[in-house]
Amino acid sequence: MPRTAQTRDDSEALARRGGGGGWLKALIIATVIAALLAAAALWAVHKLGHLSIFHTSGCTASSPAGSMSLDLEQAKNAATITAVGVSMNVPDFGIQVALATARQESKLHDLDYGDRDSVGLFQQRPSQGWGTRTQILDPVYAATKFYQALLNVPDWQKLPLTEAAQAVQKSGAPSAYAQYEQFATVLTAVFTGSAGAGLGCTLDGPTFPPQSKAGAALLTSRGQVLVDQLRTQFGSANVGRVSGIPANGLSFDVAAPGSLSGTAATARTWAYANWAAAQAETTGIAQLSYGGKTWSASDGSAGWKADSGAVANAAALHIVMVSGG
Repeated sequence: MPRTAQTRDDSEALARRGGGGGWLKALIIATVIAALLAAAALWAVHKLGHLSIFHTSGCTASSPAGSMSLDLEQAKNAATITAVGVSMNVPDFGIQVALATARQESKLHDLDYGDRDSVGLFQQRPSQGWGTRTQILDPVYAATKFYQALLNVPDWQKLPLTEAAQAVQKSGAPSAYAQYEQFATVLTAVFTGSAGAGLGCTLDGPTFPPQSKAGAALLTSRGQVLVDQLRTQFGSANVGRVSGIPANGLSFDVAAPGSLSGTAATARTWAYANWAAAQAETTGIAQLSYGGKTWSASDGSAGWKADSGAVANAAALHIVMVSGG
């Protein structure tokens, strides 16, 4: 039928009123856009959820050289790298080199991927003789291999940090490690204990199943695992006597080895303390006390607080494990 003036007028009026299904199309488009945005947000949380912009958990490491922010995994891995260095009697500068290297290579995350076959904290490659993929993904093994390689570099202690790191890593960006020198200096002071009460951590609110002691065991299973990890990472000779265990096995004291005294013993015990705070998210630590200060998993962001009621044992770190449930 020929389009008349009247039909043209009717059509134009309908268009002006939003007729012809225009409002429905707009609603459908808006709904689709909203769904896409929601999906993108969920993807971001899933992929980037470890970043601090998505939650408030994390740690602050503080020493006279400054303060550094870490996520929980970074803190745990930095504590492990430092403990392994202590176990191998590596000087503080060597620990700084290792921490700066891991920060550059993996952002202190134990990555299961990398360039070519690189994996782990230091992005070591099985094809280059660093070990198997499974071995390299063990932070204790990876740190041990890094230190062994560093200690074999001639006059490594006389080199600038970035050159010492590059001598081990042989990276395509040899000067990249220098940017993390202060970062590594702060973390070394905290996790070797020379900075004292240097770590505060807000946890993600982990939960643990209830447990009791098994058979003739002195500690609960979680407590024993923690002691075993401490001895594995620091080395048995670098961990002193474990004592003060009550009948329920939920708490204990850890002292510095008898070979240390004075300032050295105090620093070693603070090294245990800050190491333990960094492990709390995964091991089930409820509270730590040393030197008249207490760190609590329920108020970890406050760091180590003066506590007149803290266990008065100047020679040992007091650890309380969660009962679970």
